[in-house]
Amino acid sequence: MAEQADTFVKSSSYRNQKKTIAGTSILEKLDVIPALLTTWANVFASLFTGPIRSKETKGSGPFYRYVALTAMRTTTRRASPKQIHYLMDPTDDAYLAACKKRGFSPKSEVLGDGTQAHWIGDSNADKLVLNFHGGGYVVPASPEMFEFMFQIVDALKSQGKSAAVLMLSYDLAPTAPYPRQLQQAAALLQHVLTTLSVSPSRIILTGDSAGANLATSLLSHISHPHPSSSIPRISLPDNENFAGAVLISPWVSFDTSDASFTANEYKDVIGIGALQQWSSAFLDDPYPHTKKSDFYNHAVNAPESWWENLKIDRVLIVAGAEEVLLDGINKFVKKFTDGLGSEKVETIVVQGEYHDQPNIDLQIGYTEKQEGKQAKLIKNWISSRL
Repeated sequence: MAEQADTFVKSSSYRNQKKTIAGTSILEKLDVIPALLTTWANVFASLFTGPIRSKETKGSGPFYRYVALTAMRTTTRRASPKQIHYLMDPTDDAYLAACKKRGFSPKSEVLGDGTQAHWIGDSNADKLVLNFHGGGYVVPASPEMFEFMFQIVDALKSQGKSAAVLMLSYDLAPTAPYPRQLQQAAALLQHVLTTLSVSPSRIILTGDSAGANLATSLLSHISHPHPSSSIPRISLPDNENFAGAVLISPWVSFDTSDASFTANEYKDVIGIGALQQWSSAFLDDPYPHTKKSDFYNHAVNAPESWWENLKIDRVLIVAGAEEVLLDGINKFVKKFTDGLGSEKVETIVVQGEYHDQPNIDLQIGYTEKQEGKQAKLIKNWISSRL
């Protein structure tokens, strides 16, 4: 049973995050103070290291970006997943903040188990972007992630296209480990197809970072049903595919030994420490995840044949040349393209840009007028498919 909520109620994701906070010890909460002090110390140090580090080491962005990324990289490395939940507002609250700033009345789809997905744009629009947010399955969505979706809807509207975004507010690890998020994504898609009666050809799937991981996991599940009986089976019409998918800086490899982690260490927003914490929390399995890794959650390990005959017409994969995940993304792209077909996959690696830049740029204070190439590419590609 599912319903549409105009009066905002809290989702399972909200309750899940509050449960995590309630289970966080006093000592771990107190440790937030030295964690934040570490961030400020590294930010202060970056004011001096920035001018003397070479472009090859610190990246090609402006000095402000180097300092801001240092702050975010340090915080995500130093803070535990539970501390992140303690420090950050839940996804639902981020949605409300974004709606308030935009003067938009919040509206959500509510599934039977309390899972929610939040509307950006007219819920009666002709076309739908089904979005999964990033954050390593640990970090709640920020208001800026919703803002980027508002910008996509605005771009489509300016071209006379009727489209809206529906963004899943999934439960976060460590309280809700894998495959809970896939269960929620599949249930939402089933709701969209059956209750909302939106055909696959009118849908584009999008996701950034862990959200792109979830998008590939969902596509895998449709072609190769997950063995867990808790995950709803999805059946699409024989001759109808999704209009497309956009994978932004996809977190498709949990391997942190790739050379790009060293080459882009000081250029990116995330690093080894954060990623190992997050993947361990998501899978409920210590790094290197020998027990819980599979083709659904660790797409880089899936063979080319796994991606054959996916129910999708086109896929755009975008990444920054200065992100630590680049080598893993490139390995995935090779297998994915060989399996699905090069005529269906477009991959663009943007020089001088970092991990999930369209969303993170907004979080560190840049405006839409200052957006990078990835953001423009994504908006133009979605418009071309819808």
